[in-house]
Amino acid sequence: MYLLYDFCLTLGVILGLPFFLVQGVLHKKYFSSFGQRLGFLPSEFLSIPNGGIWIHAVSVGEVLASLPLIESLRRKWPGRPLFVSTTTITGQSLAKRMLSSNTHVFYFPLDWGFAVRKSLDLIRPAIVLIVETEIWPNFLRESNRRKIPVLLVNGRLSDRSVRRYEKVRWFIRRALGHFHYCCMQSEMDLRRILSLGLSPEKAEVSGNLKYEISNSEGVEQKTEDFRQMTGLDTSHFLVIAGSTMKSEEEIVLRAFWALRQRCPQAVLLLAPRHPERFKEVEELLSSQSFRFERRSEMKSGLRKDLRLEEEVILLDTMGELAFLYALADVVFIGGSLVPKGGHNILEPALFKKPILFGNHMSNFKEMADHFLRQNAALLVHNKKELAERLIELWQDAPQRARIGEKGYQILLANRGAAQRILKRVEEALAQPH
Repeated sequence: MYLLYDFCLTLGVILGLPFFLVQGVLHKKYFSSFGQRLGFLPSEFLSIPNGGIWIHAVSVGEVLASLPLIESLRRKWPGRPLFVSTTTITGQSLAKRMLSSNTHVFYFPLDWGFAVRKSLDLIRPAIVLIVETEIWPNFLRESNRRKIPVLLVNGRLSDRSVRRYEKVRWFIRRALGHFHYCCMQSEMDLRRILSLGLSPEKAEVSGNLKYEISNSEGVEQKTEDFRQMTGLDTSHFLVIAGSTMKSEEEIVLRAFWALRQRCPQAVLLLAPRHPERFKEVEELLSSQSFRFERRSEMKSGLRKDLRLEEEVILLDTMGELAFLYALADVVFIGGSLVPKGGHNILEPALFKKPILFGNHMSNFKEMADHFLRQNAALLVHNKKELAERLIELWQDAPQRARIGEKGYQILLANRGAAQRILKRVEEALAQPH
């Protein structure tokens, strides 16, 4: 069974080599991290005491979601080393920037037995917490052999993931059995993981860590610096389109243009999800004759005329979007007008912003449905509806305030996941292994 899995994994890597090579050459991806993905971690890890806590957070979203939990773990067990692994480069960069220097950040190993064993030999954790949806059979089996409890925390399974796993249910059921416990985000996620064969006594609904989100340190100063740098002021109507995907920017731009015809003070902050697409989006803006400026090319310091000349700001930097939502008048959630599953709606909700998203929110379905039921967000299906809603919200400031306040109250009402997960971690560490 595992031999077949190893063969398929190896075949997949071989077939994917041309893609990895292209990404490495064009976007400087994968080459620098390949050694760590094979288990060759920094040698100083050997001098770190064993018994640490290893948190695996795949990418940016998982890193941000895990921050409150990491702080709780640090307060609860100040003497235990903390390790944080990621899969993506953007996740790695964010983790290194957001976490303190005494947190050890590295890349998660490819799920080959030798890479997994090398990583575990160097880190020697007391427990491993995997955030959201990662199911790696060799890692789970090897951890189980070493009697290292592995918890799935903030567990989430989309319809697409379940359909994929059901094709090899006989194998996934065995892999799931190696989890010590699974803390799922919602009742729907719990039902899905149980349908794949996980024992009911090994899982519960603990809530969503994303609701634990709080203002980052210095957010007021950061937003004020951005205002001064760009010339944004209260006369502008700022629309933020966050984490947009391919084919979506053109829809957003056309809707924004319709708004501009009614509201000349409208400004769009456009934030593509993936850094490798920044150049592509810049070319799109140029082809449609938008006046724009790249965030990376803006100089710090107060603009002399305090007047924003550009219609669009292209956010081609990482790590700023979450706090820039504080400046928005309206927020559109990207990845939702194209079938990509949507993105986190709680970051703008934290700042009481009115939220718009499309009907492709499968990655956040329960959360999105909750916001819609409570009139804490608005659903749009195409560029025409997006334009109409933008114009409507521009004209109706009280409606913007009502929608934003309702979203914020939902966020407050659903906190507590970190403490529930912390309790399960404490129980797992207390058990003899």
